[in-house]
Amino acid sequence: MELTWRVPLRNYIEEHYIQRPQEWYDLNLSPSGRLNMTIVSERFAGLSLQQRREQIWDVLHQFDAPTSTGFLSLYTLSEAESIGMSRPPVAEENPVYTWLDLAHQAANASDFPKTPPREVRIPRTVTFYSFKGGVGRTTALIHVAAILAMRGRKVVAVDLDLEAPGLSSALNLTPLPQYGIVDYFYERSYIPEDTEPSISVAEIFGEVRIPDAPGQLFVVSAGSLDLDYIAKVDDLRSSIVTKSGEDLWSIFYREITDQLQPDIILVDSRTGINEWGAFSLLRAADKAVVFLYPDEQNLRGVDLLLEALAGKISLQLVFSPVPFGEEGIEKVREHWQALQSKLDTTTEQSNLDPEEDVQPDGETEDLSEIAEPITIQYLTELALASSYPVQTLLAHYMSIANVVDEDTIAISLDKVLTDTDRRWKIIESLEFPRVDATTNQNLSNLFQRTADFDRFLNDTTCLIRGKKGTGKSALYWLLLKHEDAARELSRRRLDSVTCLSGHGRFRGRPTRDEFQLIDQSLKRDGGSWEGLWRSYLLLRIHLESRLQQLLIRGNKEAKFSRLRSVLNKVPRDADRWRLEHTNALISIATDAELNLLAKDALDVINEQLRKNGQVFWLLYDDLDEDLIEKEDIRERALTGLFQLVQACDARRLKSIGFKIFLREDIWNRLVFDNKSHFNGRDITLQWTRVDFLRLVLRQTLQSKEFEDLVGRFSPVGNIDQADGASIDRALQLLWGSRRERNLKSKYVSRWVYDRLTDSSSTTFPRSLNILLKEAKEYELTTYKGQPSPPSDRLLRPKSLNEGLVKASEQRCQEIREEYPELNPFFDSIVGFNILTPTKDLRKAWQETIRAMLPEFKEFKKFIDFLLDIGLIGIAELRGKEQGYRFAEIYTYGFKMYRGTRKY
Repeated sequence: MELTWRVPLRNYIEEHYIQRPQEWYDLNLSPSGRLNMTIVSERFAGLSLQQRREQIWDVLHQFDAPTSTGFLSLYTLSEAESIGMSRPPVAEENPVYTWLDLAHQAANASDFPKTPPREVRIPRTVTFYSFKGGVGRTTALIHVAAILAMRGRKVVAVDLDLEAPGLSSALNLTPLPQYGIVDYFYERSYIPEDTEPSISVAEIFGEVRIPDAPGQLFVVSAGSLDLDYIAKVDDLRSSIVTKSGEDLWSIFYREITDQLQPDIILVDSRTGINEWGAFSLLRAADKAVVFLYPDEQNLRGVDLLLEALAGKISLQLVFSPVPFGEEGIEKVREHWQALQSKLDTTTEQSNLDPEEDVQPDGETEDLSEIAEPITIQYLTELALASSYPVQTLLAHYMSIANVVDEDTIAISLDKVLTDTDRRWKIIESLEFPRVDATTNQNLSNLFQRTADFDRFLNDTTCLIRGKKGTGKSALYWLLLKHEDAARELSRRRLDSVTCLSGHGRFRGRPTRDEFQLIDQSLKRDGGSWEGLWRSYLLLRIHLESRLQQLLIRGNKEAKFSRLRSVLNKVPRDADRWRLEHTNALISIATDAELNLLAKDALDVINEQLRKNGQVFWLLYDDLDEDLIEKEDIRERALTGLFQLVQACDARRLKSIGFKIFLREDIWNRLVFDNKSHFNGRDITLQWTRVDFLRLVLRQTLQSKEFEDLVGRFSPVGNIDQADGASIDRALQLLWGSRRERNLKSKYVSRWVYDRLTDSSSTTFPRSLNILLKEAKEYELTTYKGQPSPPSDRLLRPKSLNEGLVKASEQRCQEIREEYPELNPFFDSIVGFNILTPTKDLRKAWQETIRAMLPEFKEFKKFIDFLLDIGLIGIAELRGKEQGYRFAEIYTYGFKMYRGTRKY
């Protein structure tokens, strides 16, 4: 809290007591809140000590200053001279060496200028600190150091846990250096002036070999544990400043940098509140990684630390070791929320253009924008390990390694992107081609394999569900138009498979009107939709010129002559659908004899395919568009299609497979006998965050200029095999690491993924393409030619925001097209807050949908539908009011708002 009495009190003292050049005063608050005051002034001449004190107490009362004093020293000039009291020297700009210094400065914050951020530099020093022991701090440092070395970094790990050193033994550093950092510091603390030290920095470290690491890991040990070590540690003081004015860390930093030119220095700090812990944080660290177990003791200690370090250093909290299960995660959430207010004052300030709004339209961040805490769970394998690092556990420490490494990448990148001509050339080269199998000729380089792709290739998978824009049609077109690319992507699993379009745009197909005609004919003439789809399947095989070679000739040729006669009358042009095709389908489906012949024909075809070692896959797409809901046509037609699949399974037609692409909500609303037959034989297309980011990288690497940039700073081998951390690092070159330059801010990669994901966890790669293309164009049209562009990224947050708005508009248009009957409702939510009370949704439903759509006469059914399609999710509002949260992807397209700002 600002102490308003300070300035007027100082002004009064200077005006009434400081009249001569030799007079002076000093006042400050102790960490316990007591006022310490010294005044040397001739105004006290002739006054007793009690009179002087009463005079000052009256002044303190006048300005509402604390009257609880520590020491109150009030002297005349001659009295001060007689006891050798002199004016206090001018303090250095940052006099914080100890916890007491820190507490003193925190208590007298207004007396000290705000500490400017430490100059960005390489090597960066990152201190690993914990208030209490047993939280895995040293173990984490070892694994992070190994990860960084495997990324090609040159790392120096320093053991400053001087009272309980263990870093060199944990890393099995052999042989141990002759000296350690205690010897190095001790000699420089007490060496006579003008004498060269005998222990050089080159004699206090050794190298630890990390298998297959292109980088290097050097370890500075604390020293050899003997009686001499104990004596030196007891005598050594962290606050020592040499004759040249350098503190111990400054000397070490300069000399280790000259000797090794490292990228990163990692410091293993002493736990708790002690001088070497203070030294590690206050003198050494550019950034600190603070470890805490999620309990009350750790929370209080770290809370105190955050209060003391307010504004001094950039911090990252790591909860470790977190017990497995929801209880452990809940404890982390509880403690993380409790520490948020303190983190506000300890994080670095953004270095982005102050005129840029980080949020679209100037909106403020909410909790969804704040970076998630890093957690390390209890790892039994780690506890039982006899040597470190444990290679199989490195993945658990990737998040910490990313925090440590992000500044190094940004600093290195600065050397390239400060060349503005090159920067704009790279941005202009980015194309972000849409992954559209109907047009992309280079599909094998753009198509992103996901875990769903391998499941899709399973013979038993016959139902592929997903929302519009999740990639259903991309799979359909990949298998039909890009056969060679599909075989390559499938790793030859499709070598014996021939894919045919059962229905979809790849070939001519019945229109909505023709399906209505078919439905009427089936009702009138007693046919079934199962029979219709069977005849459609045979017609497809016939139009692809496959039927002649598969139906057995000879004795059985006459059996199928009538069926062949019907099929041979239709035009053989597979790309144009004509009335003759529709009539042929109806004829076979409504004629009992032809329907039976069709079943037998499929038996024969299946047997012939089996003998030839071949498989036919029939692919069905665009069913939601071509089968209208009117008069339940869609439900009857789709039920018939799935009944055909069941019938083929019952007849064991294993060489004829089905791949049916269907919207998720349509499948959920279908009701037919034995629907459970498809349990385990379906997949729902969903993009994991890693798959999503792999797609971004795959697109950006189509630019040779960006590919060269990635190869130089964050090389990635096989994109499909690269881990999430490697992908994140490469994309840091595109859009930076975090939204803002502070450790509370969300990573950009997480922000993009979350903003393009709906409430049912479905992510839209089509929306990603729009976001990136629009962000690139905004960057070029708005900022090209302006001075001082960001040097740590190509696309700044404001450009990504503009891209998000366009992507949201596109997605909202898509959902309007998917559900045109809901357009009145979509119009009614314009101007809503994305956090919407139940009563507001109920009102919108009553005014738009309730009377229009019979299936949504009940509010609960309507809400269940909105939840099902991912438009909303359940949320708890202020005061624990029940409500709903609209997915971020729909916010700007429907002109909703976040926080307190409206459109």
